[in-house]
Amino acid sequence: MQPRLQGVVQCAGAVAGTGARVHPKSPPPGPVLAAFGAAGAVARPLSGGEGRAWAVGDVVLKPVEDAVEAAWLADVLSGLHEDGFRVERPVRSAAGTWLVGGWSAWGHLSGVHDTSARRWPEVLRMGERLGAALRHLPRPGFLDARTHAWSIGDRVAWGEEPAEVHHAPLRALADRLLGHVRPDDAPNQVVDGDLTGNVLFAPGLAPAVIDVTPYWRPARFCLAVVVVDALLWHGAPARLVEELPGDEDRTSLLARAALFRLVASDRLALGQERADRTAYLRAATADHERVLGVLDATAP
Repeated sequence: MQPRLQGVVQCAGAVAGTGARVHPKSPPPGPVLAAFGAAGAVARPLSGGEGRAWAVGDVVLKPVEDAVEAAWLADVLSGLHEDGFRVERPVRSAAGTWLVGGWSAWGHLSGVHDTSARRWPEVLRMGERLGAALRHLPRPGFLDARTHAWSIGDRVAWGEEPAEVHHAPLRALADRLLGHVRPDDAPNQVVDGDLTGNVLFAPGLAPAVIDVTPYWRPARFCLAVVVVDALLWHGAPARLVEELPGDEDRTSLLARAALFRLVASDRLALGQERADRTAYLRAATADHERVLGVLDATAP
């Protein structure tokens, strides 16, 4: 997951379709706890998840950004067959609903985050299995309504929006990335576009994926995003690109993944104070320069 910018609030305000307003770091209120069978319990904030997830016993409560998307995700994950991976399972309220007052509930998964170099091939293999399990799903209609920075980056990466980059250092890098992009006729399907920081490892258990973020792209795109994220933010070695299946279009797919992240970074930076924005853009430019160096070296 991309590091969040100081001062940027992604999910404040009204929860679409619910009329509820959820502050991104407020604990779940009493009526929500009661609805999910935890009346009087103390909610404990969890690390990660933008500081928005709260543990209550064996249940994790999360505020909802979009009610339609959240209900769709709960429906899908409640019945998804696990094959070489584990997924969060949604928990129904006492009334039988997935959502209450702008919150959803999920069963706790054991495991810890591990972004060491040895784990990336395992994450990629798990991503392939997860993609296979999601392949049968039709395209979700809620994708068309997304307007957040990552959705814009995704559409730019796939040529569905013009590559409008607001900050000159990133604009120059975007142009170089576009030079690596080639036509891609692979079929689209539901994929998890933010696997990188959302995988848990536990001894004797399959890797677990949390906070699934659906996109409609070729299956290997989610794997390319993992590789790019690992190079950008986790110090992964350049040879990790060789773990991405496919040789002929590997560089193009990685360039799309890098463009996805670059455009999102550019949009998020717009909300920064000038001093913070300058420092952030300096770091983002250096990160993407490093990834571009890897792509330049591996381009056919």
